[in-house]
Amino acid sequence: MEKRKKSIRVVAAVIRKGDKVFATQRGYGNYKDWWEFPGGKVEEGETPGQALVREIREELTADISVGEYLTTVEYDYPEFHLSMACYWCSVNDGHLVLLEHEAAAWLPLNDLRQVKWLPADVLVIEEIEKLCSGDQAAADKTAGTLRYYEDHADSFIDSTIDVNMEELRSRFLSVLPAGARILDLGCGSGRDAKAFLEQGLWVDAADGSKKLCEKASALTGLPVKNMLFHELDAEGIYDGIWACASILHLSKPELSEALTKIRTALKPNGVLYASFKYGTHEGVRNGRYFTDFTEETLQEFWKIIPHLEIFETWITQDMRPDRKEERWINLLARRVR
Repeated sequence: MEKRKKSIRVVAAVIRKGDKVFATQRGYGNYKDWWEFPGGKVEEGETPGQALVREIREELTADISVGEYLTTVEYDYPEFHLSMACYWCSVNDGHLVLLEHEAAAWLPLNDLRQVKWLPADVLVIEEIEKLCSGDQAAADKTAGTLRYYEDHADSFIDSTIDVNMEELRSRFLSVLPAGARILDLGCGSGRDAKAFLEQGLWVDAADGSKKLCEKASALTGLPVKNMLFHELDAEGIYDGIWACASILHLSKPELSEALTKIRTALKPNGVLYASFKYGTHEGVRNGRYFTDFTEETLQEFWKIIPHLEIFETWITQDMRPDRKEERWINLLARRVR
């Protein structure tokens, strides 16, 4: 009778930074010089997420956030059967320092096969490649959303510039310190940035549309930065980030990445305000991509967002006279680390 192989259960971290993932090269054993995603065994009493956080601290000295589940691969090596659960991860604090591996590299998502991967990890690569085709579709949708604002900047400003947002701004400012530094992220016309400036606050503003940046700069006198959400690279400088009807244009994977960037840009105890259309739609609507939320779907999604805790949500009616039937879900979240 054939001897049954030993089964080993492990977890692997697919650590992502923009359009690249982190790969490590083994420096020992039968598969010396082959490449793999870092991780290790799940110890008794640990969840997969807890095991990944521990393993990456032990192997690479960094603190990571464990995000969405990616895949589980089953592979028969000559000596054992491997069951490997893989999760998207991101680095929270610290630098990735090699303590056990021979080498490491940040590899582009569209060129992962440039190194020699362990056989089980090849199956993970195949899954990532499938998802990348979906990422390209999402990128196309983002480009479409930006084109919409470039083509409709004037009409968009006309329909939003005079909307009274005072109540929402006051609710946001009530949880910030006096003289707060604020980032208006996705500032559109510059309406809210101007209002914050008039209250004596230190304001930065940014938007993905070049034309809206020009319009907002003319209104506010600020040098409005043209950048996409994932390009936010500030660290610990904002008391508050105002994302009013802006990050709602991201798909959920993009939104998860953007929120990690936002958390990093906030000071400890800094606060995010964000708003989303109320509902369950995810996709293109009227030329733009939207991710809508209800209370339940927002709570479920936010479980993967590290160290940025929602402490208040509320529903409002659209303030535009011709949109009274539309509702919005608003949130305040605080950076807790």
